[in-house]
Parts: sequence; structure tokens; C-alpha cells
Amino acid sequence: MDVSECVDPRKLALRMITPRRLPPRAVPIPEGATPFSVAHDGGLIAGWRWGHGEPVLLVHGWEATHVDMLAFVEPLLARGLGVIAVDLPAHGASEGVSATIPQMAKAVTAVGQTCGRLHGVIGHSVGGPVLTVALAGGLDAGRVVLIASPANYGRQMRAAAMASGGVDARDLAHLADELIRLGTELPIMDLPSFAERLTQPALLFHSRDDRVVAIGEAREIARYWRGSRLIELDGLGHGRILGDAGVISRAVDFLAADFLTVPS
Repeated sequence: MDVSECVDPRKLALRMITPRRLPPRAVPIPEGATPFSVAHDGGLIAGWRWGHGEPVLLVHGWEATHVDMLAFVEPLLARGLGVIAVDLPAHGASEGVSATIPQMAKAVTAVGQTCGRLHGVIGHSVGGPVLTVALAGGLDAGRVVLIASPANYGRQMRAAAMASGGVDARDLAHLADELIRLGTELPIMDLPSFAERLTQPALLFHSRDDRVVAIGEAREIARYWRGSRLIELDGLGHGRILGDAGVISRAVDFLAADFLTVPS
């Protein structure tokens, strides 16, 4: 989140839940995608679906789009699974202006309710807490893959504010008040506390050189999520990890481990 121009707590809080709509990267959508939309209280959520197998939902990170997750589509289809990708509220082709974790989790839950039970989910960066909150709230999915996911929403917000410069302890307190007023539910947005409620098998990937979300965040999640496994990597940063062939292969193997249907 680029918040360097904001120093007033109210403006900073609003900026931190208002993603920039960046032009999508010129990556062709794999053939066979069926576009759809789901009504949500923040507007329509844009989605794309591939295949007819049990679906895996792909959830991108902050100021990204479904395009960032496309490397998973073909490998999942090759294992007989279906794929659903969405643009989160206020991102990409979806409607909305602001996007808090609760808002995005509700949108993902609405997609799940429309599409039926999910074989699994994959979330990158902020997509991790979005999915975790949605799963704790009843999103029906069998397996979970989190990539470069933060553990504590408030801690990430404070770090982003401090990185902007000119923010002191009093400003941080005011910032927290403003974020709560804007519906972030900041006091309870601690991913480990949600993870404790979950029983789905989970596989976490995180690179030790991630400068956006520190490796300690993933280690904290893994401590609290029963049945989870953390794979620590090197040299993949925060974004490159999504295109790594090893990460994609291991994630797909994990999701397909109990799925025996093989396409003819």
C-alpha cells in the first residue's frame, strides 16, 4: 500500500482501505473461461470459471486482480479440478470503492454460496486473511493454500503507516480509531485467532526475503492452525512466489491429493 502522501489519520485510514485500480497486466486468460458475477452489498463481484470438476477458488492480494493467480489454472485443470477466480471488491472488474477485510471476506463468502462447495482455496497476501475470515464464518472449502499471507491486520496497517513517514504514536492511535470507524473490525482481525477455529488441512508458502510480509507472520499462522504445514523458501520475495513452478506444483499436488478423478 502506497500511503506516502497521507499524514492526516483520517485521510490515511481512508487511503489504506481504498485500493488503486491498476491497469491489468497483459496476460491472456486461459481458454474456456466462463465469466460470471455475484451480487454483494458492495456491488457486483466479477468472476471467471474453468472446467467442471470440484472448484478451487483463487483469491488475489491487495491492488491486484485475478490475473495474478492465473498460473494455477492450467495445472489445476490438468488434475481434473475446476477453477474459480474473482476480483475482490474495488479491484479489477469488480464494483466498489473501498475494501476492508470484512468486506472482502463477505464477498468471497457470497461467491462460495453461489458456486457451491469448494474443493479448496488459494489466497495470496491479503487474500490469506480474507479467506481465513471467510472460512471461519462458514465458507465451505476442503483444503487451504496460503501464500505470503500476513497474520495480523492491525500490525500490517501500523507498519504501512510508519513506512509513510511523519506518523507518531498518537497518530497511530487515531489511525486505529478511524480504521475501526470505517468498518475494518481491527481489534479482532488477527488471523491466528480465526485459524484456531479451522479444521481444514492447510499448506503455507512464504519466502524468507519477503519485504512486504515478514516470514514471522507465516510462522505465527502455522503455530495456531492445527493441521497446517509451512514451507519456507528463499529468493522469491512477495510477488515472484506466485509464478514459481515449484510452489505451483506443490500447491496443486496438495489440493489434488484426495481427488482421484483424472481427466481422460
